[in-house]
Amino acid sequence: MAPVDDLAYRLWRRGYRALGEERARADGADAFEHRLLGRRTVVVRGRAGAQLFYDTDTIERRKAVPAALADLLFGHGAVHGLDGEEHRRRKEMFLEILGQESVDRLAEAVASSLRRRLEAARGREVVVFDELVEAYGVAVLAWAGVDLSPDEARRTAPRLARIVDGFGAAGPAYPRAWAERLRCNAWARRVIAQVHAGTRVPAPGTPLLRIAARGDLDPRVAAVELLNLLRPTVAVAWPGTFAALALSEHPQWRTLLRDGAEGADDRRLHERRVAFGHEVRRLCPFVPALAGRVRRAGEIDGVPLRPGDRVVLDVVGTDRDPSLWADPEEFRPERFADVEPDPFGFVPQGGGDPRRGHRCPGEPLTVRILAETLGVLAEVEYDVLSSPAYDATRIPTLPDRGLVVRLR
Repeated sequence: MAPVDDLAYRLWRRGYRALGEERARADGADAFEHRLLGRRTVVVRGRAGAQLFYDTDTIERRKAVPAALADLLFGHGAVHGLDGEEHRRRKEMFLEILGQESVDRLAEAVASSLRRRLEAARGREVVVFDELVEAYGVAVLAWAGVDLSPDEARRTAPRLARIVDGFGAAGPAYPRAWAERLRCNAWARRVIAQVHAGTRVPAPGTPLLRIAARGDLDPRVAAVELLNLLRPTVAVAWPGTFAALALSEHPQWRTLLRDGAEGADDRRLHERRVAFGHEVRRLCPFVPALAGRVRRAGEIDGVPLRPGDRVVLDVVGTDRDPSLWADPEEFRPERFADVEPDPFGFVPQGGGDPRRGHRCPGEPLTVRILAETLGVLAEVEYDVLSSPAYDATRIPTLPDRGLVVRLR
């Protein structure tokens, strides 16, 4: 296979469109063979594909994603690249830190921070993405127990965002992301070292203290995992920006999501906001694909799986699979009304059970932050000044210029 036909090249050049285009070349098959960085790869989509992908007896994560991308986005030694008991123990730490009460505190802090920022900006033009990055970043740093001055917190938040912005290896964003990754790694290691030395004393129960106190974590890995709480929270600014765009394009939902909406108590209002956020993430997933490696031979739809092969889960194709979703290209938040999303059919942040598999333990936080963001945005009138278009060939992508709006 020529290099231009390698899946890595196709993803680099075609982004979120790549796997759909390759599937069309494979006559629309839900599972088909390809090559990724020269290695035989099986691309899968749909419920059966996701179930296979999250079968930990068959698929492992170790060395599935090239180090040049995995170490950039997640950090060397992060939970994302572990398997088996080691993965379970590390994942349990994140699940404990991200318990419901803790998620509630952070989401409420995000809403309060964003509300203050938008109120202060009434009558002016703002870039929605930049506002969300700073609001989320300042809130998560304080929540985590990283005590910074307001100026330091505002400088740190966009650095975390720039790490995320470059993981798709798009032009100058990639080296810029690596520069920020190295800078943030060094900063986080200093923070952990200060806690160990007693010169920084986080509040009891804060994530920083809990991570630094773990005896099974090397200080460098502890720093990486601290960033793996901070960075993904800031990364919610990507779906948050698309949520702001969707709210402007579907204004009938604005009154349904506002506090005091007719016929909606607090519980029902929250459910509406969650449903709207789910639909945004379904149609605008953060990544187009996820990768694993075959550890045990098998097959799917007649396509053999051989130990050492890569398996790529088509996130876009699964979240828009016509066998799972009626009118999959239409924006219809009501499809999530009174329905728990299928853990193997709705995979914007992976699939399966977060306790037993690799589904992102921070997904409930993402859901809650989006719901709170929508609650704030529904109360603010704004006009979109930039183009609503986005570049589907770039990973990750955003509406043009990060969505420029004028707040009324």
